[in-house]
Amino acid sequence: LKLLDALAPAVMLGQVIGRWGNFVNAEAYGYSAGVEKLPWRMTVGTVYIDGVPHPEIEFVHPTFLYESLWNLLGFILINLFYRHKKRDGQVFYLYVAWYGLGRGLLEFLRTDSLRVFGFKAFVILGLGSFVAAVILLIVLVQIFQTIGMHIANKIDRRKR
Repeated sequence: LKLLDALAPAVMLGQVIGRWGNFVNAEAYGYSAGVEKLPWRMTVGTVYIDGVPHPEIEFVHPTFLYESLWNLLGFILINLFYRHKKRDGQVFYLYVAWYGLGRGLLEFLRTDSLRVFGFKAFVILGLGSFVAAVILLIVLVQIFQTIGMHIANKIDRRKR
């Protein structure tokens, strides 16, 4: 877990930079009603939603930008937290929770999502990893509190 804690900020920074490849390739954009009113909307050639061309759609969400900014904020927060972590694994689980939440929510806007049984796979995977990471963070804290209390009780018994 110590190694995963050390790698998590670097991976997050890699995702901040890597999302700009989606901009260069004009991919990983999103669509929703009202996007044409947003000042940061963008245009691409032909808009495809689940592989079907929609020439009537002119503007899209720059979801690569949203995810890049989300990950930049996550990178900053994880680095601030890193200095104050109490247990190995906390930074890694925080990364998984942060990334999973952002990816799961942004995937609702994406037009090129992988679908499994009609559901957007990365919505399920992203939000599922968020829930799992939060549970593991709670369990990690509980385990170390229990171990700490057990050790304290042993020390207390030896003093008597």
